Amino acid sequence: MERPTRAGEKRLLGCRVAEVLTTEQPSNPATQQQGFTLAGVLVILSVMLIFLAYTVPRQWSAILQRERERQTIYAMQQYARACLEFQRKNQTYPVSPTQLKEARSPRIIRGFKGELVDPLTGEVDWLVITQAAAAAIPTTNGPGGGGLPNDGSRNNPSPQNTNSGGPIQTGTNPPGTAPALPGVPIKDYAGGPFVGVRPPITGKSLLTLNGNETYETWSYTALDLNNDITRQMLGLAQVYK
Repeated sequence: MERPTRAGEKRLLGCRVAEVLTTEQPSNPATQQQGFTLAGVLVILSVMLIFLAYTVPRQWSAILQRERERQTIYAMQQYARACLEFQRKNQTYPVSPTQLKEARSPRIIRGFKGELVDPLTGEVDWLVITQAAAAAIPTTNGPGGGGLPNDGSRNNPSPQNTNSGGPIQTGTNPPGTAPALPGVPIKDYAGGPFVGVRPPITGKSLLTLNGNETYETWSYTALDLNNDITRQMLGLAQVYK
């Protein structure tokens, strides 16, 4: 038998290579399915990341603002309590913030240097509400308010919040129509009985206080606290009657 020449060997090798290259390779359905699944997962993850990047910062900002408002209402209550305790001991409301700082029995304002920072501003820049201004605030109709005896100044329902019995009302009430309360910066205040403080900022709030949904109409004073105590005592009298 004759050996093929070198040229014949090359032609034979070329034919075999062409046959291998043109032969259709069998496909694997499982591999194709896994590829489509991975692509779908990547698309879903991309959509979720875009959604989270748009919504989470806004939601988190609202949560932080609501918490600052709760802390502000609590600080307003502490100033109101300090004024009421001062009045009970001295038969008159304080006429200077220094009197609350120096009060020792009882000492209600326990913040740094006898002051409480406004959580909405980060500064001790409250506006002082005088006794006369608080007495002129119109009565609002709210849960548990109206018709109860007080100190003769006003009859105002208490703010609904977690620190004075009841949850803080959210923005479901109609906007308050009361005008902005007058106030004097606490660092410049130098005379006349005062009964509480309010934040110095303006604008719509997330929480409502006494039915008011703007910071400039927020009010919680010693007069409100005295009314709260009176209502609670009357309620207990009815329960244990």
